[in-house]
Amino acid sequence: MVAAHRNRVLIGIAVVSALCITLMSIIPDAQANSLDDQKNATKTKIDRNNTQTNQDQAALNKAAADLLRTQQALVDAQADAVAKHQATQDAQTEDTKLASAAAQAQKTLKSRQSDLKDAKQAVSDGEAKIASQRDTIGLVVQTSTQQNTTLLTWSMVLSNFDMAQVNNRIQWASTVFDASQNAMDQLLQAQTQLQQAQVKAQQAETAASDAQTKAQKASQAASNHLTVTKQAESAAKLAQQTVTANLTANQKAQSAAQAAINADKAKRSQLQQQLAKIEQQIRDAAAAAARVKNTPASTPSPSGPSVSPGSAQAIAKSLLPRYGFSSSQFGCLVNLWNYESGWRVNARNPSSGAYGIPQALPASKMASVGSDWRTNATTQIKWGLGYIKGRYGSPCGAWSHERSHNWY
Repeated sequence: MVAAHRNRVLIGIAVVSALCITLMSIIPDAQANSLDDQKNATKTKIDRNNTQTNQDQAALNKAAADLLRTQQALVDAQADAVAKHQATQDAQTEDTKLASAAAQAQKTLKSRQSDLKDAKQAVSDGEAKIASQRDTIGLVVQTSTQQNTTLLTWSMVLSNFDMAQVNNRIQWASTVFDASQNAMDQLLQAQTQLQQAQVKAQQAETAASDAQTKAQKASQAASNHLTVTKQAESAAKLAQQTVTANLTANQKAQSAAQAAINADKAKRSQLQQQLAKIEQQIRDAAAAAARVKNTPASTPSPSGPSVSPGSAQAIAKSLLPRYGFSSSQFGCLVNLWNYESGWRVNARNPSSGAYGIPQALPASKMASVGSDWRTNATTQIKWGLGYIKGRYGSPCGAWSHERSHNWY
């Protein structure tokens, strides 16, 4: 009976051990699937980030091209504004010059009008003089005719008249005719001078009028040109202001695009680090799974309690604060002892002889915590946490060493 009971107990223990091994093989697989999902999600994020980076780079290229065009437009606008300002100054100079010419023409016109007035007065005086000369000539001719006729008549009738008187009469007649001739010459001269004065006056008036008209037209043209150049200068200044505003906007757009690219690069770096971490976790989980499959199960001692890997992890999580570890260290501890023992109390490395959840070597080290170290998960975990704290400072420190050297 005793032997049969012992066999049943051993068979039960063997079945439980097989179930534990099966569960331990399932847990890494589930963890691997979860890590694969995280890996694929991270890759998707990286692809989206790359797409966004390409879009931001295109925006940056466009902003840079716009900035170059705007900078060139600003240079052109500045040059145009300088040219328009110079044209305005030239127009102002020309306007001043032509205004001065118009004033001089006005002054010349007044002088010519004065000359015209003098010429008209001369014409009036000449006409009066001619009229006077005409009257004198008419009187002389009339008197001369009467006297000469009488003289000739008497000379023919009175042939015995005193010859001296006849000579006096002839002399007087000659004098009268000479005076008449002189008056006639003066009359012709006065008429000539009158005609010349009229021509001169007309020419002076025409020249002065033409000069004034020309000066007024030139002044008006200069004024119009000045107005146009001032408007052009104002338009050039406004264009320069517009281009300057566009330049500022393009600079801001370029800065924003560059900032977006920098953010994309930072995010991509973060995602790549996250991806590398997940891939390492996948490799670690695969190695742990392989180790679990390749590690022969030892038969637990019936003299002590045995717990499942999940229960052992719960015990470890509750003991973390006692050793000064935060809950953030629990993930590293799970990975570490998944890799080492699969959280099995009776796990034994056939090569080195390392034993238990923490894979103590030699296994007897755990006796410092309790004599039940072979089967008691709590005893093994306490020893393991103390070892980690003294050797690596934290579970994450131990896990980092494990990944680098494949032992801790």
